[in-house]
Amino acid sequence: MRRYSIEDQIEILKSLKMADLHRHFDGSVRPETLWNLSQKYYSAIPGLNYEEFRRYLCYDAEGNGSLIDYLDKFDVPLQYTQFYDNLLQIAFEIAEDAYTDGIRTLELRINPIIHTRAGLTIRQVLHSVRKGIMKFQKEHPDFAAGIVVIALRSHGGNMARILLRQIAGEHHQYHERVGVVGFDIAGAERPYPPILFSGAYRLAAQMGFFKTCHVGEDEGPEKIWEALDCLGPQRLGHAVSAVKDAPLLRRLARDKVLIEICLSSNLQTRAVHSLAEHPLPKFLEAGIPCSLCTDNTTVSSTTLVKEYLLAIETFDLSESDVRKLVAMGQDWSFVRRTGLDYS
Repeated sequence: MRRYSIEDQIEILKSLKMADLHRHFDGSVRPETLWNLSQKYYSAIPGLNYEEFRRYLCYDAEGNGSLIDYLDKFDVPLQYTQFYDNLLQIAFEIAEDAYTDGIRTLELRINPIIHTRAGLTIRQVLHSVRKGIMKFQKEHPDFAAGIVVIALRSHGGNMARILLRQIAGEHHQYHERVGVVGFDIAGAERPYPPILFSGAYRLAAQMGFFKTCHVGEDEGPEKIWEALDCLGPQRLGHAVSAVKDAPLLRRLARDKVLIEICLSSNLQTRAVHSLAEHPLPKFLEAGIPCSLCTDNTTVSSTTLVKEYLLAIETFDLSESDVRKLVAMGQDWSFVRRTGLDYS
């Protein structure tokens, strides 16, 4: 692909109807939207101008250097995502941003519990997100989307099971265009190993949800083994430490467990020390399905096109390589597997 100009690369990428399988709601809110909401309601951090405010939302190479620093960027958006109309507006804008970026299949991740602090119920949170996406779909019927509900590791396994029972009515089978298609755990890895959530993942499977799992971003390959054995996910978020374990690579390839690759955020959280060290090429060489994803467009200041351009530049990907990556994202999409794809 490097033989093409950047403009041609972008044109090719946008023609491929890309899928983004790993994008967080809270980390992908437009900074200008949050700024406007801060002016309308109250200032979460008084005394800042717009550029100073924006630094609290986006990764700062000088001041940030760990997964915890990265996760701290979610604090300010949560001040304004406690209200139905705001959630609806943000969901619409995330869909719009994705579509403009050339994405035609989006899986949006959200933990609804953390948006209930002002009185909304979990189902109201999910309803507002669905309604925002569906509002966008009325204008763009070729845009397919689904919601992946996250249980936070810090809330524990029991709360994860309670959350699943509360979202039963949001299952995709009960909704025409947008519903909950998958289940995930996220948050700081080290204090909360995958085995704590084995009961929740069994329940998720019984309820008919597809399963993914944040793992191997801040922990070693032994936790990826644990996630595979205890949770049975079809996909893994990040999983960069798998490259250290050859038998694990063979297991992932054999079982066709897709890895959701987020280059920019992996560099920013220090999951890798440089893009050149990222294991994406080794994963592909081992026969492991992979898909490029954004993770958090605002926190990481990225788009899916930017992630592909990074991969093309860093790993000298051919047009064939790029098309295969895009195809794997489409084929492993939970949205497509539910029949909600309208592309």
